[in-house]
Amino acid sequence: RSVFERLAREIPDRPIRVLEVGCAHGKLFEDIDGTFKVDYIGIELREDFVAQARERFAGRANCRIVQGSASEPGILAQGWGADSGRESGPDIVVALETLEHIPESNCVRVVENIAALKPRLFVLSVPVEVGPAVWIKNVSSWLMGYIRHREYTWAETFWAGLYKLDRLPAHGVEHKGFDWRWLAQTVRHNMRIVETRTHPLAILPPALSTSVFIVAVPRKPD
Repeated sequence: RSVFERLAREIPDRPIRVLEVGCAHGKLFEDIDGTFKVDYIGIELREDFVAQARERFAGRANCRIVQGSASEPGILAQGWGADSGRESGPDIVVALETLEHIPESNCVRVVENIAALKPRLFVLSVPVEVGPAVWIKNVSSWLMGYIRHREYTWAETFWAGLYKLDRLPAHGVEHKGFDWRWLAQTVRHNMRIVETRTHPLAILPPALSTSVFIVAVPRKPD
């Protein structure tokens, strides 16, 4: 919300153009619409989520849901061209708890496609699945009777907490084996990271945080 408040001050005369990667049921749109003037497009791979989002926001002229993979060439630009009546390019691209569910080879393409759009801001959040944070999260999940720890064996939890991801299966589309540091480096190769926050408390180092929140901007031409 603080990021959107800043954008609203910078763009007071028109809606903020928002592109969300992995929009699922459209929760972000629900949270920001009404509070901020937005022109929103969500990209979602799962057809059932797309159907639910379209049903929820049917008739909302400022919301469009596109079904497809953000790694496909050109799909992120879909909807922003002159033929759609929209100005070219989003102001902000958002990917919340999404990129960890994309295989690394495709995730690189997603980040490259986002960078090519040159939005004012790229905002993403992903879980921390390396370091002591994994021990804290998985043991807490077990104590609470939650399900997240079941993705791991206890041996895998142990090794992930020691940053020994070579002892785990290669990362696929789940949390296990995901390394946020790799993703941050991928973003850094394509854009300039201006802020990295940790959750639930900003004072915690990533090793003890449940997730990280990254804000990036386009690189200036050399």
